[in-house]
Amino acid sequence: MIRLIVCDLDETLLDSEKNVSENNRAAIREFEARGGLFVPCTGRIYTSLERTLSQLDALGKAGHYVISTNGALISENCGRVCCSKGVPADKVQALIAHARANGMGVEVFAEDGTLYYEAIDARELRDLPLFVDDPLPLPEDVSFLRDVGVAKLLYERWDMPYLKQFAQQMDPALKEGLEISFSSDRYIEINAAGVNKGEGLRMLAEMLSIDMAQTMAIGDNFNDLEMIRAAGIGVAVANAPEEIRATLSFMASMTVGVSTVCVLQADHEHDAVAEAIRQYA
Repeated sequence: MIRLIVCDLDETLLDSEKNVSENNRAAIREFEARGGLFVPCTGRIYTSLERTLSQLDALGKAGHYVISTNGALISENCGRVCCSKGVPADKVQALIAHARANGMGVEVFAEDGTLYYEAIDARELRDLPLFVDDPLPLPEDVSFLRDVGVAKLLYERWDMPYLKQFAQQMDPALKEGLEISFSSDRYIEINAAGVNKGEGLRMLAEMLSIDMAQTMAIGDNFNDLEMIRAAGIGVAVANAPEEIRATLSFMASMTVGVSTVCVLQADHEHDAVAEAIRQYA
């Protein structure tokens, strides 16, 4: 029996208008009525989630949780921080300098809930208010971030092949102590080593005394793979990139790390999460 579902938001639970469909909400309510716990697990910063948590009827509620910034922060929705692990301060300074030296767009997710940006694409700048209130330009002097703390950074360019090559060519000394993944069609996600959605799932399940065999993870992209591998049931939505779907097919053939892996028929625009819950939970 599945007791805990962790679910990615963008391109998974949310449609293109950044809403949770009524069918998805109904399936989540049905699951929770049976005693299950549904937890958003996102690369986003926690302060950007008010609209989604309101639609899930979980805003401000004790006993409801969020795994945010790819697992750097686990929060109970009543305002309690359960655990956090940010990017080391010296790495933050070096990563920003590296972005600037290479003309790379960068977004910095501060632990106080502020998002800073620099040199990002106009499309990205237009969309930022959909994700977080009052994003701020990154100042030239970023030494203040040592005191604020940084949950994660993004390198941004709307060219995934270029991003993968860029990440591969980064100095190994710079990448040491970091967890690097990819998401959407335009981000390199950078967290502290050991911080990913899979570890976030494991930590929350342990905190709640839930066996990993009783968990399900639903996602669409490369930064979701660790939680899909970790869960008792790992699910990708139909709009996942071909590489993700191929990886899940290989995992299913090898039965490595999960008891069940699958790719859904529905995509994020057509109630994929409802399909996953009703079919597997």
